[in-house]
Amino acid sequence: MEPLGINFGFLLIQSIIPIVLLGLPIISLVDLTKKKLSGIPLALWVLIICAVPLLGSLAYWIIKPTAESRV
Repeated sequence: MEPLGINFGFLLIQSIIPIVLLGLPIISLVDLTKKKLSGIPLALWVLIICAVPLLGSLAYWIIKPTAESRV
């Protein structure tokens, strides 16, 4: 039943996309601050996540950089 003409199921599905597009990069940047990265690797990850938010965040979670990574 749609008394106001609002389909809440469709609204929920439409709400998921912005939440993922905004939430995933923010979560990635917060997790990046918890890592013990410094210098160039940290700057590159921040730049990648901010420049290409969805792909950069996915790359971050797939690669999972550590402090022992070589520069």
